[in-house]
Amino acid sequence: MAVNPRQPDFSNLTSMGVGGRPCEFYEPGSFEELHELLVALEDPFILGGGCNTIFPDGDFSRPVIRTKRLGRMHVEEDGRVYAEAGVNINRIIRQTVNAGLGGLEQLAGIPGTVGGGTAMNAGNGPDACFGKHITKLSVFSPEEGVVHTIKGSEVPWAYRHWNMPDGWVVLAIELELEPGDAAELKTEMERCEKRKGDNQPLREASSGCMFKNPEGGPSAGKLIQDCELKGWSQGGASVSDLHANFIVNGDRKASSGDVKRLMERVVAEVHERTGYLLEPEVVFAPDHALV
Repeated sequence: MAVNPRQPDFSNLTSMGVGGRPCEFYEPGSFEELHELLVALEDPFILGGGCNTIFPDGDFSRPVIRTKRLGRMHVEEDGRVYAEAGVNINRIIRQTVNAGLGGLEQLAGIPGTVGGGTAMNAGNGPDACFGKHITKLSVFSPEEGVVHTIKGSEVPWAYRHWNMPDGWVVLAIELELEPGDAAELKTEMERCEKRKGDNQPLREASSGCMFKNPEGGPSAGKLIQDCELKGWSQGGASVSDLHANFIVNGDRKASSGDVKRLMERVVAEVHERTGYLLEPEVVFAPDHALV
């Protein structure tokens, strides 16, 4: 098995930069190694880019498998794109835009990897979502211990979730994109990147948007801003002054508990003032229950 002897802590494995340390940490370099780990380990947590995942403080007893080394991808002339779970989403966007293939340019600036981006149906807003471009997936079913190939149309995509069975793991995907003008696609990609850079605290440690936008209501960021919660803090964590739906670990001294308690305070305040109950977009990695 591809065990990593360094046992790095979660502050270096996640974009928020908080959390304790995994008791077991693996980085498979091939599908064969990944499959071996998935079959052998009990209830492993799959970690991609760590952009929307927050681990608890202290030792984390579940084995952690990071897919970063599964980074093969290739772009076909007919617009088909193959990418393994560890491929960075922005790498796909740039390569397809440069190849004159359209569809992903409006997702520019989304962090993370193919595996996590697929499982959470990452996107910019409710319409520009990663899942809508996926035509085929290789997935591992822990109940059967086997790999399945399924069509993208078989996945019940939802807002920020792919709605597949718990424990299923994305191994690789295939997309089909349409030909376009490379210059125009690049302009749109750069526009989306600039908009993110102008409106989001990308230079600070964060997990991106913390809450989902309520269905049919104002955005989570607007609700938090209108409640005048920018600048609220808990320990080393604070609500961003630039974008209210970001919690930042500005000096990298926050704990996972700080982030969670601040989120709970924001949820309670917004609910009391507006009636909207915000739901997390980030994932708090559950550990095994202590007996």
